[in-house]
Amino acid sequence: MNTAVFVTVFICLASALSAGAGCQPVDSSSINDIQKLSRRYAESTIASDISKIMDSMVQKNFVNFLLNQREKKSEPTLLGDDPDYRIFNDLLKKEFMVWVHSKGDGFK
Repeated sequence: MNTAVFVTVFICLASALSAGAGCQPVDSSSINDIQKLSRRYAESTIASDISKIMDSMVQKNFVNFLLNQREKKSEPTLLGDDPDYRIFNDLLKKEFMVWVHSKGDGFK
């Protein structure tokens, strides 16, 4: 019985050693490849994050642009500060008043 156990253990150890001998030893080139792959992954992750941030910033800027355009359309124009506009506005008011009075005189 002891010999059967010894032979079984010997066979297991021999197969483990032969399997280990078939493995490639870890050399510096495979370590460099692993480092390159991890660096590429990190760079692509950073690039993806930056891309997402830039997209959200562009979306926010576009929404702000649309809101500003909407506010500009709803604001009245401040042409009252221009002296030429005041003169033109006064003339229009006078002509309108003259027209109203001329129509009103006909009903008396």
